[in-house]
Amino acid sequence: MAAKYTLVLRKDLRKGAEEGSKLYYANAKAAGVCDMYELCDLISLSSTASAGDVRLILDQLIEVMKRSLGKGEVVQVGELGNFQLQFGSTGTATKKEFNQALIKSKRIVFRPGKTLRESIKNYSFEKLPDPSDKEEGGNGGEGDNDRPVIE
Repeated sequence: MAAKYTLVLRKDLRKGAEEGSKLYYANAKAAGVCDMYELCDLISLSSTASAGDVRLILDQLIEVMKRSLGKGEVVQVGELGNFQLQFGSTGTATKKEFNQALIKSKRIVFRPGKTLRESIKNYSFEKLPDPSDKEEGGNGGEGDNDRPVIE
């Protein structure tokens, strides 16, 4: 199965591009969602653990990660990758003026492991049809002339 994308028209960000010029870029589109229940079922199919066991492990992983990230630790989850707390703050002119209330934009950053990073080398891609693209000889919908006249 191929990863899906559409084309979007955006500002040309190339160095030396003319003012107002635009280019089409690929925009990844989700093909659906693999929720926690499906994830647990899929993992249980290839292991001796039940879907409930897998769910229990993943729930505990989240609890341990919350605790570890809150202590400022990087959480390494094998080939899955690393999770780390990052944040920014409002600046102050002096160290004395700074207080923790100025810390904003807290987020958890994920960096995939080597195996996961390298797996994308083998992905294929498929362009989703654009509804605004009109094909010759299509079935209706070509303009105002196709609409019935109501008198």
